[in-house]
Parts: sequence; C-alpha cells; structure tokens
Amino acid sequence: MKTGNATVAGQYADAVLELAIKDGGDALADKVLSELGAINKVTRDVPELDLILGHPAIQSVQKREIITSLFSRLVNDLTLRLLELLLDKRRLSLLPQIERQYRESLNVRKNIVGASLVCADKLSDSAIADIKARLTEHLGKRLELEVKVDSSLIGGVVLRLGDQVIDGSLKGKLQSLERVLLSV
Repeated sequence: MKTGNATVAGQYADAVLELAIKDGGDALADKVLSELGAINKVTRDVPELDLILGHPAIQSVQKREIITSLFSRLVNDLTLRLLELLLDKRRLSLLPQIERQYRESLNVRKNIVGASLVCADKLSDSAIADIKARLTEHLGKRLELEVKVDSSLIGGVVLRLGDQVIDGSLKGKLQSLERVLLSV
C-alpha cells in the first residue's frame, strides 16, 4: 500500500508520462526520465540548492527564477513545467519519488522488469549475460539488471526482482541456519 506522498508522486509521474508519450512518444518519455534523474542528482550533489528551494522564507518568484536559470536550457519544456508546477504546489521534495514512480510506469509500458543482482565477488561479463538471458527467457520480458558487489555475502548471490528476493548467498544460508538453531 502506498503512503500519501507516494500516491501523489505516482499521480504526477503518471500524468507527466502520459503527456510525454502524447507529445513525443517513447523518445520524449525517455528524455524526461533522464532529465528527472539529472535534476535529482544536482539537488543531491548540491545540498544548498535543495535547501534554498525548500526554504519557506524564500518567495516562489525567486525560486522560479533559480529553477529557470538553472534548467531552462538543459531540459525540455515538459520537465520544466513539471518543476514549476511542483514549486507552485510546494511539492518539489517529491521529485525523487516522482522519478522513481515515473521509471516504474515507463518500464511497465515498455514491458521492462528491473532487477538487482548482488554478488560476493565480481562476475565476468559472460556470467552476467548468461544470468540476464536466463531471467529474460523465464520472465518473457526485457530485463534491466543492476549488478553490485557486496563482499559481506561471503559467497553466492542475492537476486531482487520486484518484491521477490532470492537469497542464494552463504551469509543468507548461515543466517537461516542460525534462526533454525535458535528456535529449537
């Protein structure tokens, strides 16, 4: 179940996605996603900007000027209008959630599944390609696979596919064994 902010972010994301597809198809939809990611990166990397845009004592007109001067030449009109709307509604803080919801909705539209593979050691490119091919075949959808290395797993891998987690790590097996032994 979504929280209030997640629901609102989802509504903004779906509306922007619908407009992007209507105005420019998948190309514009992809561009908007990329721009949302870049804007969120800027606000993460420059905390002063996030502080200024969220500060209640700074007037909306000044915030709009800042947004326009920073992003008007770098993003398309739809993305800029979204920023201005969020500013007017005092919901700029929702931008990271909007990006996440937008990505999920766009992936559903494109029949893409996102997955995360965490492994104890760096896998070869061929091993990653093999895992990706098997998952793609099994799911019947295109797959975006994010691969990370976490040496604390000791050995094996952990696959996260949506809400499903498949823990094939040695650390996970040891923790499971520990729970069983403690429950006796």
